[in-house]
Amino acid sequence: MVGKEGDWKATVDMVGMDGFLWSVEADGSLYKTDPATGNFTQVGEKGSFTKLKHLEAMDHLLWTVEGDTLYKSDPATGKWEKSGEGGGWGKTVAMAGLNGILYSIEPDGSLWKTDKSGNDTLVDKGDFKGCTDLAGMDGKLWTIENGNLYWTDPANLKWAQIGKEGEFNNISVMISGSGFLWMLDNSGTMYRVDPNGTSTVVGDRGSYGQTTVLTTLNGKLWTVEGGSLYKTS
Repeated sequence: MVGKEGDWKATVDMVGMDGFLWSVEADGSLYKTDPATGNFTQVGEKGSFTKLKHLEAMDHLLWTVEGDTLYKSDPATGKWEKSGEGGGWGKTVAMAGLNGILYSIEPDGSLWKTDKSGNDTLVDKGDFKGCTDLAGMDGKLWTIENGNLYWTDPANLKWAQIGKEGEFNNISVMISGSGFLWMLDNSGTMYRVDPNGTSTVVGDRGSYGQTTVLTTLNGKLWTVEGGSLYKTS
């Protein structure tokens, strides 16, 4: 455990970036945590991130969907601005940063890309239907769609299925970090999946059952379990 027991019970989402953990609590406040000690400080105004739906870290900025609008925030200063014209993000199922571009998927299976100035471009219409999770790794987008794992090269939309049919049916969360995909299933088992689709169970089966939030930082997996912060090497 890192820091004090129960300190993290209000955390709704968390990302690792630039040597720190950045987390948002239920009241919409942003915190910065030193991974060495677990000491945290509030960043920006209290409650700046209410209505948070998605949080992503990319190129020293935090990207959030709040309500139906995309925002970018500089965590060093706590300053934030709307990305693009605002609106249009209410239906976003998942989003991930890759090589300076934010990719997002909508319920109709459309894949969009958004540059750092907030310009949106439709990349693919409808091929990502059934997508529940999206992560960026090794220049590719990784998705779970109807229980199957795929990678897609966003430059040319070449894709491949990884692993067996239906193998990822029970996955509730997928993130990328340190060259792996990290997946948590409904029974509380954590898997580390390499780019070839080989999965390894992390710790004991079912031992992550109390996990509510996960991210990676400095080559380690960070989880909030039962309101406390833990790291797994």
